[in-house]
Amino acid sequence: MEYQHQLNMIKTLDVQKGSSYRGDCLFCLNRNTLSVRNENGKLSWKCFHSSCTAKGMASNGVTVDDLQNFMDIKNPPLTSGPIHLFNIPKEFVTVYGNNKARDYISQYELEDTEARLMYDVKQDRIVFLIEENGEVVGAVGRALAEDIVPKWYKYNSCHLPFVAGTNKYIGVVVEDCVSACKVALANLTGIAIMGTSLKEEYVSPIASIIERCFVCLDKDATEKSFKIKDTLSYHLPTYVEMIDKDLKNYSVDELKEWSKKLCETL
Repeated sequence: MEYQHQLNMIKTLDVQKGSSYRGDCLFCLNRNTLSVRNENGKLSWKCFHSSCTAKGMASNGVTVDDLQNFMDIKNPPLTSGPIHLFNIPKEFVTVYGNNKARDYISQYELEDTEARLMYDVKQDRIVFLIEENGEVVGAVGRALAEDIVPKWYKYNSCHLPFVAGTNKYIGVVVEDCVSACKVALANLTGIAIMGTSLKEEYVSPIASIIERCFVCLDKDATEKSFKIKDTLSYHLPTYVEMIDKDLKNYSVDELKEWSKKLCETL
């Protein structure tokens, strides 16, 4: 396993100076086997699973981020303009207060997602909240009944895609919010563009939150996948990954194995 690849992946955990991390390994995907420490000017990591060779150390001197913090220069937000907050309607309640909503969460193994999900009692939809810098700026709802149209509904004119996950190194562009949440459960960042076409307003936000991108649309959208790749490649390294089935229909364990193989291609 290449040292630089390991270092790049470890950096996505964003372990702050003077702190440590213990959790699922980014390389072998075994549970709670990876230890990372950022102490005394050194960033060190090791996976304690017998089959994993992840181990290394790097000097942790003054970085660009250190200088930015010193000068109180903040990283730019996803959008260049002012943040327009989304007022959560009173019809939005916890997803666990409705049997159909709970079943939907269970069906796609979203119980452990860090994305903010709610239930719209008026429209009978699972709602995925879109956030920017910790603020809710939009929402997308998925109908729970098949006779409700449209199946996906955007509640406002938010110009950001739905994003799940905090991996700053690798992002995966997918069609819908459920797939994005599933990708995040595999330790990558999922970016839902709500369809098979990339809106121009999504390009800059995507390029600002990840360093590399995989486009993973359904098999019947291959041509559009390469079109999205061509657009994003002007801004960051982008690849098309062909999949056998919709990512949301993979189990979390299957996705973790897929994620591992995906990272090995870089």
